[in-house]
Amino acid sequence: DADPSLFARRLMHHVSLEVQRYENIDDEMFSHYYDATPVDILRRAYEFTLDEMETLAVRGSSTACVVVLRGDELRVANLGDCGLTVVRQGDMVYRTEEQQHSFNFPYQLGTEAHSDTPSDAQVFRLKIQKGDIIIVGSDGVFDNLFDEDILDEVNQHLPPLMRAEGEPELKYSNDSLWYESQQSEDRLEALCQNAHPENVVAASEAASMVVAAPSKFSLPQFHIDPRAISLAIAKRAKLVSEDTRYSESPFQMRAMQEGLYYQGGKRDDITVVVAVVTDLEDTPDRR
Repeated sequence: DADPSLFARRLMHHVSLEVQRYENIDDEMFSHYYDATPVDILRRAYEFTLDEMETLAVRGSSTACVVVLRGDELRVANLGDCGLTVVRQGDMVYRTEEQQHSFNFPYQLGTEAHSDTPSDAQVFRLKIQKGDIIIVGSDGVFDNLFDEDILDEVNQHLPPLMRAEGEPELKYSNDSLWYESQQSEDRLEALCQNAHPENVVAASEAASMVVAAPSKFSLPQFHIDPRAISLAIAKRAKLVSEDTRYSESPFQMRAMQEGLYYQGGKRDDITVVVAVVTDLEDTPDRR
C-alpha cells in the first residue's frame, strides 16, 4: 500500500500552491511576500499531503528541497539526499550536504509515525548574484555525478565570458552563506572567523552574516539556456546510472567506504531543475 511517486508529486503540488499564495493579491499571504520561508511552505504542504494520503489510504515517503528567491537572497530548506548547488562564473560556490540516518537511508517526510518532519530540514540562505546558476536535483543526480561532472556540463553551455578562468573549481567555503539551521552553527562560526570585516554587507541578530563578492559581468538571461543545462545533467546521470560497469560513481565510493562491494552507478529517480538569476524586467513592482 505504498506509493512514493504519488506522495512526492502531491507534496510538490501543495508546495507549488503555497508558493503561489504569496503572489495572489486576494490571499492573506500576499502581504507576507518578503517573509516567505521554505520550511514553513514545506510544513504546510506536508500537512495537506498527509491528509490526502490518509483519505486515499496510501502510504509513501519522499525527500524534499524547497527554494524561494527574494531579491538577491536565496532561501532553501533541504531534507534528505536531494540537494542544491550554485555555480558562479563557472565555479561551484555552494553545495548542500546530504542528510542521512545511515548509508542509503536519507531523511524523509512520510506517512509513517517515525518519519522525519520539515523541522528536521537544513535551512539556510545564500546571497546570490546576477548570472548565478542554481541547480536543484534529486539523489539520482548526486549519486551518479561528481561535482566536477556537473560543472563540466554547465561550463559547456556557458558563453566564454561566464566560464571559469582556468580549470573549474569547487569553492564550497564561499562566504556568501547565511546559515539559519541549528545543524550549521559550527560551520557558521568558522565562516565568521574567516570572513573579512570589510566584506560584510549585512548581519542578522544571531550573528549570521551575508558577504557579497563583486560580479565581473552582467549578462541578460538569454545568453544561458537553463533547459539545455538540465537536460545535459539528467542525461549524463542517466547514462551512469544504467552502467553497472562504470568505473566510478559517488554512490559506489560511499558504498565501498561502508565496506560494501558496489560497481557502477545507481538506478534511481533523476530530477533536475536549473534556474539562472537575472533581473525581472517585465514587472516594475516589488515582484
